[in-house]
Amino acid sequence: MTLTQLRHTLICKKILLAISAFIICGSTFGLVYSAEYGEIQYNDKFIDYSKINKTATLKAADFYFNKALEEQDFDIKKGYLQKAGGEYFILTQADKNNLYPVVQLARVYDLEEENNYSKAYFHQALKIDKNNPTTNFYFGEYYYKRKDYPRALYFYKQAAQNGYKENTDLQLKMGVIYEKLGDLLRANQYYKKAFLANPNDTETPDKIRDIESVQYKNTGYYNKYLEKQKNKK
Repeated sequence: MTLTQLRHTLICKKILLAISAFIICGSTFGLVYSAEYGEIQYNDKFIDYSKINKTATLKAADFYFNKALEEQDFDIKKGYLQKAGGEYFILTQADKNNLYPVVQLARVYDLEEENNYSKAYFHQALKIDKNNPTTNFYFGEYYYKRKDYPRALYFYKQAAQNGYKENTDLQLKMGVIYEKLGDLLRANQYYKKAFLANPNDTETPDKIRDIESVQYKNTGYYNKYLEKQKNKK
């Protein structure tokens, strides 16, 4: 892709992102027609996304994204994210049913702290497949980073129910959430699951000891749990 084409793509990208946000809210926009057929008009010229090399574009997108995850310098990281976002955007237009680049675009905007764009793409991904564990996991990550723990917990649960049940990172995050919400019984259960899956973890045992030292069996949550178990018999 030439520099001119990249500039055109980035401009088109901004236009489509604005459209996507309105579509999700139930609005319509005059330019949706062109987006629907995979072509975006710019200065009376069209980009035919059906002719791109998907394999090369995906490889470039993942390369830039992974470089961004590794990079500590803010400006360099931002540059990688912009490049990754441009490539993923092209892939979303080349194949509108391909879930992967949609989720990756949501993650790119999450890292850029472009909240509205990130949520718009997560919702778009959920429309493609609401039960996809990867989508739900990273949407949970989005809310976890912003300390919206009830929403994070909801999406983590969806991810766990659909294939991420043994994901150690998810188990740890759910343990943290339950601990912050005061449900020490469940927090301890998830911490123990995470530790069993990764016995080399040196921090989780301390969390388990701290919780058990509180004597959570005397808490209201534990009593409610016992009551539920008793009623099942």
